[in-house]
Amino acid sequence: MVKHYHIALIASIALVACSSGKNKKDDSGADTTSAVRTIVTPPPIPEVLPDDGQVGVKKGAVFIFKNRGFELFSGGGGNGRQYASVINMYSRLKLPGIKIYNLIIPNGFEFEVTEKYKKLITPAKDAIKSVFAAEDREIIKINPIDEIRKHRTEYIYFNTDHHWTSLGAYYAYRSFCEAAALTPVSLDTISSKVKPGFLGLFHRLTRSAILKNNPDSVRYYLFPDSVNFYIGSSKSIGYWAKSKMYAEQVSGANSYSVFLQGDLPICKMETQHKNGRKIALVKESYGNAFAPFLINNYEKVIVVDSRYYSGDFIAMLKAEGINELLFLNNIFAAHTPFHISNIKGLMNPGSPKAKP
Repeated sequence: MVKHYHIALIASIALVACSSGKNKKDDSGADTTSAVRTIVTPPPIPEVLPDDGQVGVKKGAVFIFKNRGFELFSGGGGNGRQYASVINMYSRLKLPGIKIYNLIIPNGFEFEVTEKYKKLITPAKDAIKSVFAAEDREIIKINPIDEIRKHRTEYIYFNTDHHWTSLGAYYAYRSFCEAAALTPVSLDTISSKVKPGFLGLFHRLTRSAILKNNPDSVRYYLFPDSVNFYIGSSKSIGYWAKSKMYAEQVSGANSYSVFLQGDLPICKMETQHKNGRKIALVKESYGNAFAPFLINNYEKVIVVDSRYYSGDFIAMLKAEGINELLFLNNIFAAHTPFHISNIKGLMNPGSPKAKP
């Protein structure tokens, strides 16, 4: 971990074209000698920020710091290895023609921790590396931390809620596209809508005046590609009811539910991309803001919430012709027994769901 904010030195390379010790001139007599070119090495992005005098206050499970709420991750070890072992189980099923990815999402404090508070957490980067080290070689491992960190000053996590914003999800989507040999959609090419006045879980848990005075807005993107959105059922693999991808009627404290209409057990998006790429996404609620980006690259996207889906997951993959499988879970979920148990339970249709 980088412990101090170093200012990188500038390396200059002078490229001077010489001819017989004289400056070159063109036909008009103008000096065309190559200018000195300065190559600037950007300063490294610190993993721990320098102290700035700001003080954090813990209220229950919420750490309020810099007018925002945070969860403090301090897990790792055995639970992370157990998560890896469950992902390995899917790899070892040797599902024909299915490529498996695992992307673990860091929480917001990973990008705001200062020297004063670094002992309160386990660095997510280290915990993710530990999980990946325990996974089979065939699994494609995606750690989006470096990509997200480049944008840490942007609005990538909510102030009053534990989730990331759609912009934070977008930067993880770019990391996924790099691993999956896809071209990410550019945000410059799409429009969006915003739901203001969102006070999320951290505010509900603390009733903090600081958080109340720093409400969030929930942005969702309107992609140009047409998509058919369906809600499925745990009871029938072939049941799909046509609906809408965004629950535009929600507002206020429920605004995050705009994505995929909230935590549906299973839903499906079919697009106009006839490229043969069909992906299933296994997620918890962080995946709701991530999944819509996939319609820009895939012919079919099926989203399964491991907490609620109790159908025959393996049979569904086969019936829908899925050839890519992405496990996308936040750092807490990847180290929490009930989440791990529910992901494992997808292999056993009808198995009872574990509870927090």
